[in-house]
Amino acid sequence: MQIEIDFAGEIVERQELLNGTETVSLEGESADGRWTMSGLVAWNIGLVSSAGEGDITLTRDDGAELFGTLVRGDVSEAAAGDGEEAASYAMRLEYEIDGGGGAFESAAGTCVAAGSLAAAAFWGRWTVLLPDR
Repeated sequence: MQIEIDFAGEIVERQELLNGTETVSLEGESADGRWTMSGLVAWNIGLVSSAGEGDITLTRDDGAELFGTLVRGDVSEAAAGDGEEAASYAMRLEYEIDGGGGAFESAAGTCVAAGSLAAAAFWGRWTVLLPDR
């Protein structure tokens, strides 16, 4: 089973550490309102912009949930754009789906997210692949 979800939402918390690590907490919703997501991603904003840790929870409107842990990712500065919604960072994140609830009980698979992070918002596409479904 493959599920593609376009999310947009808010960066509800941002933290920059002295060692060059930036951490953001994300909360968003799909355009059709069927899915919500919450997640965390941390990356080093130094010379190498690799994501080091993170997780996601994807919740469908019937209460079914998917849980994932970041296994690799890249977050890099995006080209400057116009307007308040201009992206600050481009992201490509890969998660291991390591469980779920409801219709996704004991789910296993992968999720790839590609999108953008701005000062207070994010948007992108999360593609979930559950080969056992």
